[in-house]
Amino acid sequence: MRTSRYTITWLFTAVALCGSFSTPTKAAVIGRVSNIVPSTIRVSPNGDHVLVVSVNPQTKQRQVYHDGKALPGVYDAIAEGTPFFSEDGKHHAFVGTRGEQCMVVLDGVEQKPYAITEAGWPFAGLVFGSDAGKTHLAYQASKDGWHYVVVNGKVLGKYYSVIVKDKPAQRGIWDFHFAGEYFVYRAKVRDKMVACRGRIQGDKISLVTSKPYAAIGKESLVRMGGKTDATGSEMFAFVAIEGPGKESIRQLPGDEPITKKTWKYIASSTLRASPARPGEMVYVAGDTQWHAVVGDNQWPASESLGLLMASPSGKTWACKSKTDDKLVMMVNGVPGKVYAQILYGDTPFPAGDERVIYAAALSDGSKTPARLVVDGKEGKAYTQVTGDSVVFSSDQKSMAYIAGDLNQKFVVLDGAEGAKFDEIYDLHFSPVGSRLVYGARRGLEHFVVEGDKEHGPYENIQRGSLVFRPDGKDLAWAAFSDDGNWHVCLNGKPIDAGCDDVLSQITFSAGVSAPAYVGQYLSDGKLAFALSFGGEIGREYGSIWTGDGGKLFVQENGSIEYFAKSGSLLYRVVAKAK
Repeated sequence: MRTSRYTITWLFTAVALCGSFSTPTKAAVIGRVSNIVPSTIRVSPNGDHVLVVSVNPQTKQRQVYHDGKALPGVYDAIAEGTPFFSEDGKHHAFVGTRGEQCMVVLDGVEQKPYAITEAGWPFAGLVFGSDAGKTHLAYQASKDGWHYVVVNGKVLGKYYSVIVKDKPAQRGIWDFHFAGEYFVYRAKVRDKMVACRGRIQGDKISLVTSKPYAAIGKESLVRMGGKTDATGSEMFAFVAIEGPGKESIRQLPGDEPITKKTWKYIASSTLRASPARPGEMVYVAGDTQWHAVVGDNQWPASESLGLLMASPSGKTWACKSKTDDKLVMMVNGVPGKVYAQILYGDTPFPAGDERVIYAAALSDGSKTPARLVVDGKEGKAYTQVTGDSVVFSSDQKSMAYIAGDLNQKFVVLDGAEGAKFDEIYDLHFSPVGSRLVYGARRGLEHFVVEGDKEHGPYENIQRGSLVFRPDGKDLAWAAFSDDGNWHVCLNGKPIDAGCDDVLSQITFSAGVSAPAYVGQYLSDGKLAFALSFGGEIGREYGSIWTGDGGKLFVQENGSIEYFAKSGSLLYRVVAKAK
């Protein structure tokens, strides 16, 4: 199960212009909208729909448009961050105010209104969830000094405010999230806190809570990996804080302790379920020192522990551990060699298997030799090794990373050193096979490097633009050339005359030789935007709206669909390459 709030849609906008069609494109007017608030534009995750807020210039009132058509209701204000879509793009929601009333609006239908309070808007935490094709909506609501959780329209609980001296009262509800047909949160009841687990079964919503504790650990309500009670409902674990120095892991429903030991501290936000063994919980806890705990296995004590992380299978756990100024990588409770520095990227499992990989140095200092360490085996020493640069080919057999000295860097591919550069970036393998590419700079010149071949030089290369065709046979990127234009290059050759900027993701479409992208152009002294597809530039618009991160939506037939605006007209465009 995944939840969906809202995503930032990339917006390319300028004055409206119309150019001729160079590609077999169909542009259908789907509605009209003007005076839009640019930050409110949201394209659905599948690219089928678009939401936007329009402001009446005379009354300053706001209205939400869905696919260019106004939804019912006019509002004095619409909450920041709304409207937004559910994950499947089939539903949308926002929060609006009218007079002294505030309401959640789901698919254009206003829900029960609440009065605006002295503390502000009565709603918070609006979030979609989904399970087995069903979409759920939840939010927090406040009325008469009490706070509630509303799930699919059902009001749950009656929770207290958090009162802190010289600060406004806060809602006593935390960490709400959906987990499939379940949802969990912690809430304040009088001067204590309870853990709550709800379940959605059709139109029925049930809720069970723990007994009151002094506190419930932050972000600690975690599904126990398939463990169920006698009724077949899923069990969740949480950190119960009964008082100073008395913390334990318990299960909900039932409040039964999962382990016999009570700890002085259980580190915040560390509780999780093991992917490898149903019901096995993993966390970091301590008394005078810290321990990583994996099921019944308590690791050796440490003065400090880094983030405890698991391999994808959950069979291997690793984290940095430091005691008496001795830094080691701890793997399944076994300490490795002592180093002065240990560095890695988002995870010490970049190969996606059980291998623990990191860069390490024996002592501090810029001239200290560093090595890449793979499952405890040290590689060749270099002045510098970039610990977060390690990448693997799709078959996990080839490994590459960036090394070098204080002045120049190079890529090490399966032990072989590449050419030297002043800067290296965007190191990655093809999705199929083991083609390695990266961007690099030598002096003021930029290159795209593949094997022994250097494409360029260019004045610049757009970071993150290097992209392979899904089969790994073709490579494209955006580069700035000495003609003063940005060009999208395919296997080293420009695919068109260039543009002022490349604003979307470079996207390959099945059966089309050249990739697609949205470009910014200067037309008759004014900015315009157009889709380049198959090497041909399409119609110019005043704005083109794509998905989150500049995503272009490729259809099964190879066409690309997007929304575009010219004046007040909103178009649904279907572009096909010749």
